[in-house]
Amino acid sequence: MTISTTGDVRSPATDLGFLLHKHPARAQRFPTSGGDAHVFYPEASPERCTAALLLDVDPVALVRGARGGPGGARGKGARGGAHGPELAQYVNDRPYAASSLLAVALRAVFASALRGRCDARPELPGRALPLRVEVPVLPARGGPDLVRRLLEPLGWDVSAEVLPLNGEFPEWGDSRYVRLALSGRLRLADALRHLYVLLPVLDDAKHYWVAPDEVDKLLRAGEGWLPGHPEQELITRRYLVRRALADPRRAGAAGVGAARRGGRRRGRRPGQRRRRGGGHRGAAGAARGAAPRGDPARPR
Repeated sequence: MTISTTGDVRSPATDLGFLLHKHPARAQRFPTSGGDAHVFYPEASPERCTAALLLDVDPVALVRGARGGPGGARGKGARGGAHGPELAQYVNDRPYAASSLLAVALRAVFASALRGRCDARPELPGRALPLRVEVPVLPARGGPDLVRRLLEPLGWDVSAEVLPLNGEFPEWGDSRYVRLALSGRLRLADALRHLYVLLPVLDDAKHYWVAPDEVDKLLRAGEGWLPGHPEQELITRRYLVRRALADPRRAGAAGVGAARRGGRRRGRRPGQRRRRGGGHRGAAGAARGAAPRGDPARPR
């Protein structure tokens, strides 16, 4: 993923380095649960600056994480190629496409930028910048139309080019991946929060066990834009992997309390068997069993 901005002598584009807390002259590496995240700048001048986030996914670490508990994969969350849970650990698109793994890396590497904090230049986080974000390969369950429905209401100009399954065999048809390019004038913190929430929403297959604190993460990242989004219900259901949450507003909302209580009561760790037949299915089970209204991509 790349983030670019433009500027001039009075307001140089290299201010992006202050906002991201990453020096344009240095290439840096950060360990994450899914592999090493690399941050570097392909170009850095007063007129134009581009920061790149590259996640070098470690497939072996993902398989080990799938067997190790909440810090690892969430069973079917490792999907992306094969549909069998065992085979999907080894044959999937995680090393090649943006997903929840990239969203986790974004949060780990750009934590201060996500919070809108810049001690060296405190005036910068509140400034809207001309931004361009590019994601070369993005899984999009719902296609380009859903990509536009999610991102255009947030102030982005959206280009979502469908990628073919195989460029050498066009008769095979299109894949479920798009080449995404976003342009708009936004605060960097807002742009990063949009990406942190919507990358896994479009992928619709989180790689890790979804704990109750995911509700709090969604509230923080969605503050200021999610409550009024026309696709709020779809975003919430997909981000929380269809946990029950009716109204994602600030603390005290009845829906948030229900989701937290439901997560503690119904959360299962990898390897724990699901009880079949009888028992209390609950709202989370009902949500998993039916696609939300307006979510045609969810298989029946």
